[in-house]
Amino acid sequence: MKYLLKCCNRIVDVDNKPIWCIKCGEHNIDISEVTDKTLLPCPFCGGEAMEEGLNSVALHWYECEDCGASSGSADSLVEARKKWNGRK
Repeated sequence: MKYLLKCCNRIVDVDNKPIWCIKCGEHNIDISEVTDKTLLPCPFCGGEAMEEGLNSVALHWYECEDCGASSGSADSLVEARKKWNGRK
């Protein structure tokens, strides 16, 4: 199972729900389960992504509300989400 550690925006792949972060040393951390439908925070600033697009030409992408980072365009929102979540 994959979890997003909100203390440092890292994704960990572990068997049990983590209760502390080995990287930053935080205990009782907020976590969320990562699924195919999860939209991860911005890898650059940790901001929230917003959906963007041009419906007239079936062009979709996600963009950070804070720093303006973009996923790159795709033909569908599903592909755009994969691009957004796949960046490092």
